[in-house]
Amino acid sequence: MELRHLRYFIAVAEELNFSRAAERLHISQPPLSRQIRDLEAELNVTLLERTRQSVRLTSAGRITLLHARKLLRNTDLLRSEAQIAAGTEQEELHIGYAPSPTAEILSLILCRLQELAPRARVTFHDLNQAEMVLGLHRRTLDAATTIRPRLAEMRGLRFEPLRRYRLGIICATSSPWSKYKSLPPTTLVGIPLVGYQVEDFPEYYQIVSEVMGITTGRIKVRQQCDGAVSLVAAVESGRAPAIVGEFILAIAGDRVRFVPFSGSTPRVQVGILYRNSGLSKRAKIFVDACRRSGDQKDK
Repeated sequence: MELRHLRYFIAVAEELNFSRAAERLHISQPPLSRQIRDLEAELNVTLLERTRQSVRLTSAGRITLLHARKLLRNTDLLRSEAQIAAGTEQEELHIGYAPSPTAEILSLILCRLQELAPRARVTFHDLNQAEMVLGLHRRTLDAATTIRPRLAEMRGLRFEPLRRYRLGIICATSSPWSKYKSLPPTTLVGIPLVGYQVEDFPEYYQIVSEVMGITTGRIKVRQQCDGAVSLVAAVESGRAPAIVGEFILAIAGDRVRFVPFSGSTPRVQVGILYRNSGLSKRAKIFVDACRRSGDQKDK
């Protein structure tokens, strides 16, 4: 059990609504739901009764809420007293991130940040791209690591690429698709695919439609997944292939086969997104750590 599990539970318990709690925490709903399920599994109790219309605390949930609030209060008190005693002050960074595209570079960024600002404390927020852009404009985020946004979303923001990845498909190692060395993206038109949840990852379907040269409405989705782990599992089971960037292999390893697209398919750029002006000192240090960790090499 981690403190974030308690913070997330408290937000849901107070809002009694997953959407509002996710907005309050600056994360998307799928990771919030996963964290609550993890906490229930850890405690081996049901904390919330969920229906389509409502969310209610169980008896165990009400008791847990009381103790969770007390634990977090004591934790905050401990942190403050320890910093006063040590004569130090922690600088906290709030960073939005896309877990799958940044899986390869996130540890490198943190290593460089440790060198530049050993006392910096980082809180990562698992968000979709629209939420990251909003968080940067509202200044609830210091920066974000993500794929390159569309030009229309870049007002007041700057994007610096750190890595460029090939696009292609992942498929089960036993799938007929695995025999290809490469294939044109138009081959996938009309083929049912595994993809992400439409409402949580709209930018994913924009990329897929552009690569395949069709409208988003013509993309056939056999199964929608709430994240990279479940997407890889669905593909590995032989359910269907999925269109992804090669960065997914940092999570999937050799469980699936990656087949790149042939031709002049653009590569996916993964990098750092931040405000053009008004960047705090700590955010500038984080951006510098990103620059030092990324050499913009193609993968």
